[in-house]
Amino acid sequence: MGRAVNRELRDQSGFTVAEVLVAVAILAIGVVALLMGMGWGVSDVDAARRSTTALFLAEQRLEEVKSFALSTAANKGWGNVDAAHFPAEAYSSIPGYGDYRRTVIVTANAVIPPGPAASPLAKQVELWVYYRPATSSGLGPETAVSVSTILVSR
Repeated sequence: MGRAVNRELRDQSGFTVAEVLVAVAILAIGVVALLMGMGWGVSDVDAARRSTTALFLAEQRLEEVKSFALSTAANKGWGNVDAAHFPAEAYSSIPGYGDYRRTVIVTANAVIPPGPAASPLAKQVELWVYYRPATSSGLGPETAVSVSTILVSR
């Protein structure tokens, strides 16, 4: 009868403590990797949001420059399209977008592609929007988005 009881004890299925510890360790590694991936994903989404906002702000300012160039009001129009009429905007100076700054660069006598010669009827307008992307340790180094176009007078 003693052998029958011994055989029954050996035939019981289950996990040993070592097997349970290995399984828990593998699950823990998987959960930590998943959480780290989520953190990186959230960071990347924020970086994309900031970059898209910067692009929007650049295009917005470019439309203001185009409108200014086409205006017939006093002190506006093609002849007044220059950097002096579009001063740099510092951080906290753009309403609703305090984390961004903008700079407008106007180059007179721009080259109209594909021609190699500069034209007095063309001006190149570059818009630079700067911002600091969020990182796990705070704000990262300043990053910029640039939009450029050539305006041509008729």
